[in-house]
Amino acid sequence: MSNPRNFRGIEHIGLTVPDHDEAVRFFTRVFGAEVLYSLTDKRRDPLPGAQLAPKNGLDAERAITAVSMLRLQNGPNLEIFEIDQPRGTGETNIAALGISHFSLTVEDIDAAARAFAAEGGRLLEGPYGLTDQEEGPGNRGHFGRTPWGLLIEFEAFGSPMRYDHPGTDGRWLPQPNQEEDA
Repeated sequence: MSNPRNFRGIEHIGLTVPDHDEAVRFFTRVFGAEVLYSLTDKRRDPLPGAQLAPKNGLDAERAITAVSMLRLQNGPNLEIFEIDQPRGTGETNIAALGISHFSLTVEDIDAAARAFAAEGGRLLEGPYGLTDQEEGPGNRGHFGRTPWGLLIEFEAFGSPMRYDHPGTDGRWLPQPNQEEDA
């Protein structure tokens, strides 16, 4: 049996995008992400799929033309990939198999939505009050699509959530950002 204490939490989420530089600009402008490093970019040689296929499953005939690790404020990092021959449409939704979206906890959902739209994101209907176990004063959500179609959810939690028995640990939420001393 696995030791659950061996697993600490999500360190990063990998995203394949049609334009690496556009995606990095979007995440830095909207979410204040910081570029930590780039393993390759369009000025350097691509990372060949033939070498990576056994390690990460990249098709052998493809290559990674750009990849960077971005740090979000308080939560998982984002690894942004551009592949020379990507597959798929880029449009994600919660009916598709696999990871359909990720959610960011925000302090001000209206400000987050405005910043998202100002950089070319397309907002869906909202913000809306969260329901059922997530319901409470100030608990709101809003979905939007990045310019390349990735579904991202914003959630604000002004009230505690309720949990089904036997859930006792509660849901992990990022801590509020600390204001830096001036």
